[in-house]
Amino acid sequence: MQEAVRVAPAVVPIPEATNAIPVTDKSWPWAAADRAVSPIDLSAHGYVEEEYFITGTARVFDMGEQASLTSLAQGPYTTRILVRRPAHPAEFSGTVVVEPLNPSIRYDLPIMWGESHASYIRNGDIWIGVTVKPVAIATLKEFDSRRYQALEFPNPVPASLTCGQDQLPLPRGGLPPESSPATENGLIWDVLSQVAALARNGKHGGPLAGFDVSRMYMAGDSQSGAFVLTYANFIHQYALGQDRTPLYDGYLAAVASGPGTPLNQCANPLPTDDPRMRIADVGVPVIVMVSESEIGSLRRRPDSDLGPDLFRGYEVAGASHIHEGGEAGSPSPIDAARTSGAVFDNANACQEQDMPGNDVPFAMLLSGAFRNLDRWSREGVPPPRGEPLEVDKPGTPDAQVLTDEFGNALGGVRTPQVDVPVARYYHRMTGPGICELWGYRKPFTADVLEALYPTREAYLSRFRQSVDSLIAERWIEPEDGQALLRQASDAASLMND
Repeated sequence: MQEAVRVAPAVVPIPEATNAIPVTDKSWPWAAADRAVSPIDLSAHGYVEEEYFITGTARVFDMGEQASLTSLAQGPYTTRILVRRPAHPAEFSGTVVVEPLNPSIRYDLPIMWGESHASYIRNGDIWIGVTVKPVAIATLKEFDSRRYQALEFPNPVPASLTCGQDQLPLPRGGLPPESSPATENGLIWDVLSQVAALARNGKHGGPLAGFDVSRMYMAGDSQSGAFVLTYANFIHQYALGQDRTPLYDGYLAAVASGPGTPLNQCANPLPTDDPRMRIADVGVPVIVMVSESEIGSLRRRPDSDLGPDLFRGYEVAGASHIHEGGEAGSPSPIDAARTSGAVFDNANACQEQDMPGNDVPFAMLLSGAFRNLDRWSREGVPPPRGEPLEVDKPGTPDAQVLTDEFGNALGGVRTPQVDVPVARYYHRMTGPGICELWGYRKPFTADVLEALYPTREAYLSRFRQSVDSLIAERWIEPEDGQALLRQASDAASLMND
């Protein structure tokens, strides 16, 4: 049996990158911006989108004692990156966001892009989406076998050590198993390091040739958020740039309760009470934002401004795991229908599917958190601190959020939706599959609205005050505040004068 090799901090090799893969009327990137659920003409914003294939050698890691890292094997891989950047280097902010594309429904979902793309574009940031799992590669080949035929994550681990274990199982209806002995999920960690090394090489060539990168962040939502936290906890200190400092300058994870992703597909998950499950003192800022859906599995820890422990944890009142905005960058139904991943659709079976969706502005808070992460890294300005949600049994799977007279959550990061409410907010629906991850809202009756807000202006005045506070305290960006006010004006039209 092959012995594990202890890993030491080292400069990350730069993978080989192709030229941009051509786009034709018959072949285009999966999850292309102009073919998304909410299409975006990037050129109208001075941006371009390019897809590249990258090839390198990646290791399969395992956990040693006290969170030390060992390598079981190494082998070649080829994957793709999707780059969205300013057309001209002079318009570049210096900031790169790397998103491990979420593979929870067997195909790449650019959830963070969907949530925060307006902020990235306003600021001139570069976004890089990375295909990180074999199951997503299999779907890419279903979508366009000729375009993606070169992609692969072959398993370099000796046959005696393989198991084909399904990783991060979720209630997914009739979808096939996620992993097999022929491929290896654990190549993700070196891939994410090498993408950062490639992006930082922009002065010398590659996909970002001519772009001077000054900050590199990793951001992810849900399963990808767990990737982010696992990387930060266990890989960050080992992955160094040419200057022998860590490649990433900060991390942002959404609706992920902790760094619980096994380092390889045969590794057993760490027990929930294992001290290695605590988000560590990474040395760079780490921000975690969760909804009410994660409260039963959340491993809380104190905020800190004292390096190397730079941490913020936010719990958003009224929010649900799947939230408005995240789906905006998803592939169009026409493209998704060309894959087996499209059969994953339990939402139509949810009992509350006809109710209005949960519109707590989680995505706007995430954009604000990203700006605060960047400011914390660049200028040393700490982000605001948020109160925790009030729960009856903290730290237990049975924990329930305490509610006010309207049924909305107490404590947590507050928004006008719960402080100036016109509805009761639920973080889960009833039904099979992932119904529990969707939220909804139940509008108040006309009598309740009239008692709370005698006039439309009374409602709008309180709403404006709440939005102004969010902007002043740096929870959201001013542009998103204006969007909230427009939404409130629409809601006020339902009220009596």
